[in-house]
Amino acid sequence: MPDLMQESDENKIRIAKDLLLEEAHRLQEERSAFEKERDKTMEKLKEQESFFDKKFKILEMGFAQLDADRKSFEAKKRAFEYSRQFYQEKQEKEPVSELIEEEDMLFFRGVTHPLALKKRYKDLIKIYHPDNACGDKWILQQINKEYDRLKNVINYQRKA
Repeated sequence: MPDLMQESDENKIRIAKDLLLEEAHRLQEERSAFEKERDKTMEKLKEQESFFDKKFKILEMGFAQLDADRKSFEAKKRAFEYSRQFYQEKQEKEPVSELIEEEDMLFFRGVTHPLALKKRYKDLIKIYHPDNACGDKWILQQINKEYDRLKNVINYQRKA
């Protein structure tokens, strides 16, 4: 009987050992699958990080360009405001004369033909009309005054 008990115990041990080996093998397979999944996830994460970095650099460059454009625009705006103020002061100091000197013309400098005058006038109106984003009522009034004076001078010169 002791042999039978011993054999039964050995059988139980062998079964337990087989179960443990199967469990170890299953755990090893799960671990391998988990590591593969982790590697795939890490690869995707690196790709997404790279893509994000590229997008971020594009945004940084865009903001840098916007900042440079803003600074350039502000400098042009200051120069324009200065010339506008200078022109306005000059208009207030000097009486308006019918004959226009070349240096008095701000918007129609170099225009001597009626068709060129009309085209320049239309282009300026499109740009500086108060309904536009960069439009200004005062500038439009100055354009109209200058256009009327120059139109009269050109018409007078063509008749003569």
